[in-house]
Amino acid sequence: MSKLHLILAFHNHQPVGNFEHVLEDSYRKSYLPFLETLLDHPRLKVVLHYSGHLLSWIQKRHPEAFDMIKILVGTKRVELLSGGFYEPILSVLPEKDRSLQIEELSMFIKKNLGYTPKGIWLAERIWEPQMPRFIAKANIEYLPVDDYHFTLTGLEEKDLLGYYITEDEGRSVSVFPGSEKLRYLIPFKTVDEVISYLREISVGAESPLLTMADDGEKFGVWPDTYKHVYEGRWLDTFLTAIENNSDWIETTTFREYHSKFRPLGLIYLPTASYREMGEWALPSSAGREYEYALSELEKMIGEKSKRLLRGGIWRSFMVKYPEANHIHKRMFMVSGKVHRACAVNEKKGHEALAELWKGQCNDAYWHGVFGGLYLPHLRSALYRHLIRAESRAAAILKEYPAIDRCDFDHDGYEDIVVSTKHFTLTASEKGGSLTEISLYRQAVNICDTLSRRPEAYHAKITGASSPSKQGIKTIHDRLSVKEENLAGYLIYDDYRRSSLIDHFLPVSAGISDLASGLHRELGDFVSGTYALNYTPRGNEVTLSLSRDGMVRGNRVKIEKIIGLAGKKIHVEYLIDGRFSGLFAIEMNMSLLGSALSVIRTLDKELTVRSTAEYNSIREFGLRDSYLNLAVDFEFSENIKLWHYPVDTVSLSEEGVERVYQGTAFLFVKEMDLKGREKVKFSIQFGENEE
Repeated sequence: MSKLHLILAFHNHQPVGNFEHVLEDSYRKSYLPFLETLLDHPRLKVVLHYSGHLLSWIQKRHPEAFDMIKILVGTKRVELLSGGFYEPILSVLPEKDRSLQIEELSMFIKKNLGYTPKGIWLAERIWEPQMPRFIAKANIEYLPVDDYHFTLTGLEEKDLLGYYITEDEGRSVSVFPGSEKLRYLIPFKTVDEVISYLREISVGAESPLLTMADDGEKFGVWPDTYKHVYEGRWLDTFLTAIENNSDWIETTTFREYHSKFRPLGLIYLPTASYREMGEWALPSSAGREYEYALSELEKMIGEKSKRLLRGGIWRSFMVKYPEANHIHKRMFMVSGKVHRACAVNEKKGHEALAELWKGQCNDAYWHGVFGGLYLPHLRSALYRHLIRAESRAAAILKEYPAIDRCDFDHDGYEDIVVSTKHFTLTASEKGGSLTEISLYRQAVNICDTLSRRPEAYHAKITGASSPSKQGIKTIHDRLSVKEENLAGYLIYDDYRRSSLIDHFLPVSAGISDLASGLHRELGDFVSGTYALNYTPRGNEVTLSLSRDGMVRGNRVKIEKIIGLAGKKIHVEYLIDGRFSGLFAIEMNMSLLGSALSVIRTLDKELTVRSTAEYNSIREFGLRDSYLNLAVDFEFSENIKLWHYPVDTVSLSEEGVERVYQGTAFLFVKEMDLKGREKVKFSIQFGENEE
């Protein structure tokens, strides 16, 4: 029997902006007991990767674990992988940031652990053909991806018992195929089943290599795994079984195997990630079709079906979720400013660069089995760091105000991006709306909301069970609900929830119609195209958004003039034409943490998650004690105010849950328009001094 070389690679990561208690819980349930168990098996070698954000947190908060890692590295029992410091999707970063993020983590590891990495962990195993060039530029020689990448080229399982070499523009790296089969076996099946599969692979090949590369969090953090892996001693039993079979199993590392064995050949991998990612990137209807087609194909040809049917690519998330695309494209704009600032002042520029890199952390740019984009605290963390990076770069460059007129998000509609000393505002031709108001002092985008959209897993909610009934399963095979009657919250929006959205409604329309998405639009303004112009006047800027549209067969023109002065935004609507009914201006706003945010009117104070309507109001305010933020609205005449929470139903590793995404505010005026009318209001930003 030939000897099987086995690489066990464990990737550990926590998103930038995750709660401190989540990191502590993950440390207690996974990171610490894993290291303790590994230390009890001194004959074995493994590969570990910690994203820079997590590794620096461990060093600061838990030096005892950092010392364990140092011991394991020093005794050559562990190979450490580098990667993007803040776990970005490398292929979609600006060119300058790709290699720099890798070099930053490599330098941190060398400085603090005395080890020079030669391999990287590729975030979400997202590969694109041009990557060897900038990976090699960062002094990296090899990396694991998924065997799925290789089977898409036509290779079969028997062809994947080693590693391959690939290149771009003459710069080469080696790529190791990580076994999907092992990902699903470890640690969810019995140790005997895993050993049986390893024995099967070891037969019939000369010095075969099998690689398992997957998340370390599934050893204790994923649902039910702590009890299974540690209390039930699965991991200890598994490592003992490997030791007991050392006559035919030899654990190794990428570095060791790469130095001893030649590649199996040259390969060019297509754009891909792990198989499940392709399914999640599809539109919801296509995702359901994919799942059905895969199940039917598996009945006919078994496991081979997975390599014959593929989904979308990671970049498709930026089409599926315009909010993710907005953050991504704004990140590109901020990166350009930061690198220009670095050329002017290297020291202060590097402070902005660190903030930029934090804003490139991948988790909140997409959504799959983990909440990601759907988690407001992770989205707000991206904005927080990007806003800090932009404001620091602007202070170096002294560009006030800075105005960019372009289609920055590449959706086919022109945008204007205005940055003053106090905030950045973006406006789009599409819907004539504001898509971002980012305040520098509080480092928050108060327009950071998310539309309610259908997801493929929504169709399964009525048949889902509670988490306690799921048992030990990989998160890819489980669907549980964290709240009863979630199906009642499956409400979908047919437009992006931005601000200054213009509604023409029947006089009978009410707040429940808007909240449920059942209202009837009488005009064509919500998704219509507006003409976009701006006028700079010293430190002040005036934007103009106008549209000639139709309402109930009549021509109606809207011109909205937005003046930016100091910490205040002035908005004036000029509405010209014929219309009888309700005119409503919608603003979608989100602050951090609904428990700390309130809506204040003259006679009451309500949480931002409340639903209410006021028949006659001239001013109201928002207060957030965590952000130390006050936002005050003042109108030139009495209006009706409606507000309701925007909740999504989304999936996380713990199950399907309802998530508050923001509050919709509607400024409503009953009109009998026969000519021209005005609607004027202002928004004042300040500090919550209470």
